[in-house]
Amino acid sequence: MKHLLRHLVCRSLAACMSWWACPTLAHASLPDSLGMAEVTVSRLQPGMATGNPVLRLDTALFARRGITDLADALHRLAGVNLRDYGGAGGLKTVSVRGLGAAHTAVAYDGLCLSDNRQGQIDLQRYSLEQLQAIELQPLGETRLLCPVRNLSAAAVVNLTGWQPDTLRPTPHGTASLRQSSFGSWQTLLSAGSRTGRHSWANLNASMQYSENDYPFRVQNGVASATLRRTNSQMRSSTAEANFLRYLPQGLWRLKGGFWHNRRQLPGQVVLYVNENAERMIETSAFAQGHYAQTLSRCELFAAARYQWQELRYRDRDAQYPGGELHHNYGQHELYATGGAAFRLWPWLRMAAAADLSQAWLNSNLPTQNRASRLGCLPSVSAQADAGRLRLLVRAAAHCYRDEARTRSTAIAPQSSRERSYHAFTPSASASWLLCRAPFTVHLRTGWQRSFRLPTFSEAYQEHLGQSDLLPERAEQLNAGLTLQAQPASWWPLLTFTADAYAHRVKNRIVSVPYTLYLWRTLNMGRVEAHGLDATLSSRWQPARNWVLTAAANYSLQRVADRTAPGSDTYGNQLAYTPRHSGAASLDCEMPWMALCVHMSFASTRWSTNEHMLTTQLPAYAEWGLSVRRSLSWSSLRLDLRADWLNVLNRHYEIVRRYPMPGRAYCLTARLHF
Repeated sequence: MKHLLRHLVCRSLAACMSWWACPTLAHASLPDSLGMAEVTVSRLQPGMATGNPVLRLDTALFARRGITDLADALHRLAGVNLRDYGGAGGLKTVSVRGLGAAHTAVAYDGLCLSDNRQGQIDLQRYSLEQLQAIELQPLGETRLLCPVRNLSAAAVVNLTGWQPDTLRPTPHGTASLRQSSFGSWQTLLSAGSRTGRHSWANLNASMQYSENDYPFRVQNGVASATLRRTNSQMRSSTAEANFLRYLPQGLWRLKGGFWHNRRQLPGQVVLYVNENAERMIETSAFAQGHYAQTLSRCELFAAARYQWQELRYRDRDAQYPGGELHHNYGQHELYATGGAAFRLWPWLRMAAAADLSQAWLNSNLPTQNRASRLGCLPSVSAQADAGRLRLLVRAAAHCYRDEARTRSTAIAPQSSRERSYHAFTPSASASWLLCRAPFTVHLRTGWQRSFRLPTFSEAYQEHLGQSDLLPERAEQLNAGLTLQAQPASWWPLLTFTADAYAHRVKNRIVSVPYTLYLWRTLNMGRVEAHGLDATLSSRWQPARNWVLTAAANYSLQRVADRTAPGSDTYGNQLAYTPRHSGAASLDCEMPWMALCVHMSFASTRWSTNEHMLTTQLPAYAEWGLSVRRSLSWSSLRLDLRADWLNVLNRHYEIVRRYPMPGRAYCLTARLHF
């Protein structure tokens, strides 16, 4: 019965697709003789054969979709809400399916980044020029063997950095210069070379400067005024070194980097007040190594990472003692992971992995100025492949121990507090290949439990922290499909994905104000969400050397507060979570140039969970235009690109009282040598 049903469904879909792609052939007679046949094969899209959805953008798609930076790239992925504070150096954090930035893990070349103080990663430090691909996994990792930390998050954003160009044995490099509106400049220099028969090395560095003095509009009743952002200057520099060596049936990779950012914080826009004296200096350095090996029926991997971060914040105001406020934070973390996968039978693979981590936080705060967190995370996984069906089951245990100390001061005596956290997070996913030809259809479903720890700020920070907080626990359910087809020779690719999901979060951590300067963080929240994510991409070749590429994504999110029935916020959409959002692009590649038109939109949002008229953020749609061309001389290639952003000069806010830039331009020249 199952095979008969699958056969009928595939034949029906094939007939509909054939009629839609070329209706004139529906009643055509068969030819008398055989002619020349042309067969083209399209590579399956990543994530089609997995039980969890996977969305991916690479360097080719960055150009074809008119993407200018990492924040813009994340806007083109379904289910993503980006909290953007505006400007080239503004804070940018990502939330997937309304779960919040703290539930989203950001991995760089396979290893998760961490910020134990805030619990969320600022993505503005990563330049799109230094990335090869961005991958979003809304239901966690799809790989059988991976670091356990990647499994504890509800969603994972994977950033892929430098990859060696194995086809170029001689030294090569890239130099780029970008100039944008509002006094923004960015330079990048990258050089790489083969260092041995099977090894490559790369060095790259970038610098960015921006005044960020863009105009914005302030509404005051029926009157309005146009002002410019002040105190918004930013200087940033980045350096990174990479080394990779291929082994027989394996590889090992070394990576190290440094990042420094000095910026002014413009703060919220307040009527008749446009002055601010906040400054922040951020410095970060890391080193990591990764080893992987395949031995017959066994796969091994081991990785380690050390990260150091320092943040210095300063604000000058008469309300502070001495007229100035200083907050200094320093973070260190040691992280190691390893595991092995075994093929027991041709259809069954088993894997085991474990993580160890130790993090420290120091600050100049008078209370709870030293905190540490020790973590141990073991996991086991099993994957079964039975023809068209693939099943992945895994379970992970999470054990953490916190210790917070206070130095002996006149404000607080010396003290020490300890706390342990334990959690068990199982997950299961399945995918079924419904049909393979003339087009490929995959059905998938997945279920996952995840959790997040209270950050050091939520648990220990003065006037805010609460040391007895429970971890937030999330439960997710997803069902979807992926369809990929080649309808005709001039229509080589059509891909469609759709995923429906439901999730809930227990023990939601919220901060409640008692006075202007005293807040308390409590476990008093519960959130339930239902939604739909859909993507569509297609490519046409109407003539020789002409290629049309279209892409679109849409997200429907209903994320409601279910904490206290009868309260003012019960049943309301969560703050900064649009009900409808999406993006679209159309790119035309011609023999002499390429042109792309793109847009992104979001429906009405609220800046608080109480849906008052004064906290409503109106819907917006931002349009952009991109033109690019490549020139070649011998071994040199020059890529030229011009972008016109926010063409309609739409004034809007993603975060309340942090206006986004209006109409702007961006000019980029990139030389490959």
